[in-house]
Amino acid sequence: MRLLEILMFWCLSASLFAQSTAPERIISLGPAITRQLSALGVDERIVGVTTYCNLPNLKDRQRIGTLLEADVEKIITLRPDIVIATSLTNPKTIQKLRNLKINVIILEDSENFYQLSQQFLKLSRIVDREQIAKRIINTAKERVALIQQKVKNLHKVRVIVQVGANPLWVATKNSLINDFIELAGGTNVGPTGTIGLISREYMVKNNPEVIIITTMGIEGEREKEIWKRFPTIDAVKNGNIHLIDPYKIGSPTPVSFPETLEEIAKLLHPEIE
Repeated sequence: MRLLEILMFWCLSASLFAQSTAPERIISLGPAITRQLSALGVDERIVGVTTYCNLPNLKDRQRIGTLLEADVEKIITLRPDIVIATSLTNPKTIQKLRNLKINVIILEDSENFYQLSQQFLKLSRIVDREQIAKRIINTAKERVALIQQKVKNLHKVRVIVQVGANPLWVATKNSLINDFIELAGGTNVGPTGTIGLISREYMVKNNPEVIIITTMGIEGEREKEIWKRFPTIDAVKNGNIHLIDPYKIGSPTPVSFPETLEEIAKLLHPEIE
């Protein structure tokens, strides 16, 4: 009995120690990170987010700046256990925080669903939610595979995803959006590399069959009207210009990825169920 009690005490102590190492006060410096943290169920630990983090359940959290420029003084006052930054975070900001002995972790941008899943898993380990993340990832993989099965024998639709208007900027082949396009049964006719700056003439020459604009509301409708000035483009000719929520395609999590992928697949292939 004595041995059993000792073992039980050891297990309890180990559990309490493991819990104490997980950060209790988290600051997110990117919308994608904030959404991933929320998907992992740690909303109550998030004390600061950027102005671009628009989740309704976190609307009362302290805003600590933008995606590119964070307010170091505000971050300090929030006494974070950890600050989770992106590759877009100003390096000077990161260095200032580290000089103040604040723990900063940088999560690089994902270029495909696999990298997104690995990033999510890494984040889950930081916040002690690894088993939850693994279940989410496995479910997402199954859903993505089902969508791939539906589109695998269909025509590869030529697609452009417009992410900016002034200047005109589209998703390149080296981006996570490109993975959405390819998994949905399309071909991205955007440029290679990381620079998505193009001209309207480029669009005419590459003649996309579908144009997806990552802007909602009035601005999105205005862009649709602009494209109507180019009636030789197949997407314009056939009325295949669509709007999509920029957060869905620009800040996905393994939870939202298959949902957005299915939405895009149906835009490219209306015939699928």
